[in-house]
Amino acid sequence: MAKQELLTAVEQGHHADFVKLIQNHGSKRSTVDLEEVVLELSRTQIEWMWTSLHSWVNEQLKKFVGDSRPEEEVNHHQSQQVQDGDQMDSVQKNGQNSEPRKSAEMAGESEEDKEAEELHQPYNEKLMEGIVDFAYIYLNTFKDGEVFIPDKFLELAVLLHGMVSVLEGRVQTGVVTLCEFWWLKGLEEQDHLIVNVLPLILDVATSKTARKRDVARLWALRESLQIINFTAPEYEPLVEKLVACAASAIFLTSDEGVKWVAALFSWQSLISRLHRKIKSVLPGCTRLQSEKYAEIYFRAWKTSQGDVRKVLEEECIQDFMFAAVHVDPMSGRLSANLHHFLHYIHRQKRHHTVATTIFTLYDPFIWRSLKAANGLVRMNATGLLCDAFPLVDSTLSSEERSDLNERQYQAIITLLVDPCHLVRIAAIRGVFIILTDYWLMIPSHIIKTIFQKLLADLVYDASSAEVRTQVIKGLTLLLDSRDAVSFLTEVLLRLGDVFDDISANVRVAFVKLLLKVKSSKVIRYWDIVPVHHLLHRLEEDKPVVCKLLTQLLLSSFHPVHRDDEELVQRSLALLEENRAAARRFYRYASRKLDLNSTVHFMLLMWRCLRNYVLSRKDQDSSYNDEIENDESTNSEGQLDRGDRIRLKGVTSNRSLSRDGNRSTVSADKENSDEDDDGSPLDNPAVIGGLLDTVVILWTTNAHRLAQPQNLKYLEALRTKLSKSMPLFFKFFKDNNDVSQTLLYLSSFLPRNLVPTLVGHCLSRLRSLQADQGSDDSHVTYINALCNWNRTDDILELASEWLEEGFKAGMVGSNKERRRSGRKVRFCETSTPQPVIALRLLRNILQHPFNKLSAMERNRSSLLEITKNMEKVKDRISERLDRTEELSPLCSDAFLCECWAQYLSLVAVLHNPSVEVQECNNSEEQDDDGENPEDLLFDSSENVSLSLDWANNILVPALEETRGGKRKLRAGDDALNIAVSVLNRLLTTSTHLLMIGAASTAFASKLCVFVDGLLKSDASGSFWEKSLVLASEAHQYLESYVCSNENYENDSTPVHVINTCISSISDYFKEHETFPKDADGLHDTLILVLTTLGQNSRQDQSEVMVHMADTVVQHICWSVDKTKGIDLEVTKIQDANGCVALLVGVCQSRTKLATALLDSLTHLVKTAIHDITSLLATSYLLMILAKDSGKISRYSLKQAVVAADSIMSRIILPASIDDEEGGFFGEYTKTTKELIQDLKSSLGVL
Repeated sequence: MAKQELLTAVEQGHHADFVKLIQNHGSKRSTVDLEEVVLELSRTQIEWMWTSLHSWVNEQLKKFVGDSRPEEEVNHHQSQQVQDGDQMDSVQKNGQNSEPRKSAEMAGESEEDKEAEELHQPYNEKLMEGIVDFAYIYLNTFKDGEVFIPDKFLELAVLLHGMVSVLEGRVQTGVVTLCEFWWLKGLEEQDHLIVNVLPLILDVATSKTARKRDVARLWALRESLQIINFTAPEYEPLVEKLVACAASAIFLTSDEGVKWVAALFSWQSLISRLHRKIKSVLPGCTRLQSEKYAEIYFRAWKTSQGDVRKVLEEECIQDFMFAAVHVDPMSGRLSANLHHFLHYIHRQKRHHTVATTIFTLYDPFIWRSLKAANGLVRMNATGLLCDAFPLVDSTLSSEERSDLNERQYQAIITLLVDPCHLVRIAAIRGVFIILTDYWLMIPSHIIKTIFQKLLADLVYDASSAEVRTQVIKGLTLLLDSRDAVSFLTEVLLRLGDVFDDISANVRVAFVKLLLKVKSSKVIRYWDIVPVHHLLHRLEEDKPVVCKLLTQLLLSSFHPVHRDDEELVQRSLALLEENRAAARRFYRYASRKLDLNSTVHFMLLMWRCLRNYVLSRKDQDSSYNDEIENDESTNSEGQLDRGDRIRLKGVTSNRSLSRDGNRSTVSADKENSDEDDDGSPLDNPAVIGGLLDTVVILWTTNAHRLAQPQNLKYLEALRTKLSKSMPLFFKFFKDNNDVSQTLLYLSSFLPRNLVPTLVGHCLSRLRSLQADQGSDDSHVTYINALCNWNRTDDILELASEWLEEGFKAGMVGSNKERRRSGRKVRFCETSTPQPVIALRLLRNILQHPFNKLSAMERNRSSLLEITKNMEKVKDRISERLDRTEELSPLCSDAFLCECWAQYLSLVAVLHNPSVEVQECNNSEEQDDDGENPEDLLFDSSENVSLSLDWANNILVPALEETRGGKRKLRAGDDALNIAVSVLNRLLTTSTHLLMIGAASTAFASKLCVFVDGLLKSDASGSFWEKSLVLASEAHQYLESYVCSNENYENDSTPVHVINTCISSISDYFKEHETFPKDADGLHDTLILVLTTLGQNSRQDQSEVMVHMADTVVQHICWSVDKTKGIDLEVTKIQDANGCVALLVGVCQSRTKLATALLDSLTHLVKTAIHDITSLLATSYLLMILAKDSGKISRYSLKQAVVAADSIMSRIILPASIDDEEGGFFGEYTKTTKELIQDLKSSLGVL
């Protein structure tokens, strides 16, 4: 059926039927199998069919070519085809379409009409696609036997191959697949069906969307490259695409791709082009890609011979070696990639031919490079020599080989003491790798010499911590060598003092060495560093070291696989040895333990302490009753049987026996004294440490205990601990340390389990006195109350005390005082402590959990306190008008601290969302509820009001002191308060800008305020904070203000910075030393100027021009003051304070130095018009020429040329006073001499 349909479609020219048959082939909904149809056809039928298909293809290609031509050309070509090929009657085209014949009476069209109609049909892409698919099906039919290729089929294939580059879409893809299949089956004339296909396959394989299977297709056609003449000009496009394969990352991800690129190196004409291509992409490669490129070169070298191998060795591999030696290791990844590349080559030196080749390629330059003057070259050469060790030449005699090895040994030993620390680091790394791999090969005297250098000098190298670190890391690596272990056993015992190295990196490396020693079980790590020494470091060292020390000591002090008695004994031993170290040990150890083990250990330690307390109270009948009550409820609150935590009743040096459900002490009375003397728990510090351990473990695992699946552990802890709390509080009532820890631990329990403690904490806070608030005794009470959700009580107490402090500071009339004295008052049981109230607030806000709790549950109380604390402005205003403190309760210290705490609250309470507040209503809040909108708070608005207040009250006070007109009623203390308040206001404003809690109007207002403040202040107290604020304001405005939008005023952040620079100059005109509050001004200026340049080069340039002008004008002021210059000054730091500061800031940074000199050059060209300014500029350039710092010689030359140009245009006036003319002439002469000296020293023509 399918056979007859195929033949009929081809015979009658039914294109649509033919295409439908091709589409149905292989379809699940159709039974058509054209492969079976082809096998049923006779050779005559096959030849006839391909003849017809060939004519179809010819016809379609003509239409395809015609469609691509201009319209007139297409019409002429089509009418010529009709006249010559089809012999139709008079079908003419004169730019218009001929009318079709019409016959209403005929039932159908004649054959000629059909051909004419087909001739006018457009190019049929579906038909072409079907013919190409049928050709592939035809070839695929003959899987094993001989393939019958009719002549017309061959002609058709050759024709399609010739047209493949201009075909489009699926037709082109089908032709490529057909030609590729033709080549792979090795059919006749295959050489004529591959050349045009290769570029298309290469385009697919090198595209961004290429896949590994595309590369595999290309690798399958590798033999086709043999028929291509790569030197012929017509193949140049193909060669470029072949070279592009070397830069395609997809070829490096598959073995076929690596083999393909390696095969391209077989043609000598391609080697140089491929090598250049790989060199261009190598800097951006990853480590794996670099190694793949090395594999390509090695494969190509291994399969090459003769001239090709020589070119690969001398022009490619040796080129990489030379580049690896001379590349700058500090610039990009090129140096690392080259070393990864060569490392792969070095690993192949197991074969003597490869080893000899490596030596031959390195020998011309490696020894010379090891002695180069450039330290970076020596470092690179050192790394390559150690990586390629041993360099071997199989052509040498045994004696010559021995000499070569000795030469390498001596070179490495010399490099270990190289003056450059980078070379020493590379040498140490390489030496330990060599010792690890070739320990038995290296002579013993060489090993001893190397270790003498390492242990006597390098491990104590004071010039570089990295050198010391690499020695320790190398020893850790060497422990992997079994042959070196016996030698290291003696060496490591002498390195204990290295553990106290000043560098944390060295200590980290040393602890890792101890961990390696512990795992190797060669020697005991505590023989290298004693345990008490390790605990001392655990107590004081950085977290990164402590974590490793905890890992080292974990199995010693917390053996999880030992029984409970052993676990308790070791834990108590740790607490007895070093309580502070134990705290950090359990802090980090809890992260390595599962929750079940952690809870088990906490309950075990609690039971141990409980049994100890009961054993000490066994003679007291009141405690015996408590024991019975406790044991009678012992079964309550237990976990299910499957989850029950099994504890052994272990005490310290005291065994407990259980009779039924009652625990009794089995120790004899006459032996109790002896037992008591040996108990670690007799030491109060151990008991405190034990409770610390429980607290730390609970705190670090709180997030896990809060998970629903772990509530059983939480209930077990609460039940067990709550039962013993009254007993412990009564027993340890005389031990304040233990009592505080118990109190904090009780805060983890629900309030209903410890009801009396809440009132106790509140009463202790109320009873605090001013002299008691300086210590941390009240912190425990605050934390406990916050854990019990009683933050509102603390805030209420603080609010009461603050209100009393503000009332005590009121300055009212005698009538008001008498009126307040007549009021009926309740007798206060405690004295208000406003300063302690501030500390209570500070402790709540500084503790992360307490702060979160207060913000969620007590936001309205915080807002109310903030509103009440605004009264501090009135008290500060009153204090500035007085010569003494307002009152003992409203002291100066209280005012300053209250202002700081007020601003902290303002910043913390900024702009919450309504949704958050709706979700944060807790059970402690009022039943009336709160409007979420009332809980919103705009920090920038409140700070803006504070700015207005400061501008009206504080800034005028500074202006009065600027000219020495200080108020008689205000003293120095009042001025200090104003400065402290203003500094705190600037700091808070800066913080709001940092977190984005501001607006453009607020940022602009800040700039106006700071600009006025700097102009009013003469003490230099606000320089640093003003610069930081201006920098943050600049970043904020750059981020939130469009480039075409102008600021609302002229006081921009840049203007503020310029005002600060001018203020610095004015200050040093009256003072010789820095202000006491300006110690960090140098670093602040560097940070501000650098950040400004990163955000806006234009603004940085404006600031630099002003800075250069300020420096020049300051030197002019000094010249006018001294009537000359000091030519003995040769360093910037010896110049005037303002010049030393401003120029020294830029001198220390390359970019800032360039910007300053460019600005100075611009200033000379545009703004220098008098001889004094030119003298000042020349004087500054003279100092910079002698003390240039980071200033480039080119920048100095440009400035000198500009100054010389101005000098050449200066004309001395004819009529001038003698005195003025004398100075003018002297300045001119000095300027000329300075410029001439500068030109000579800098080589300016």
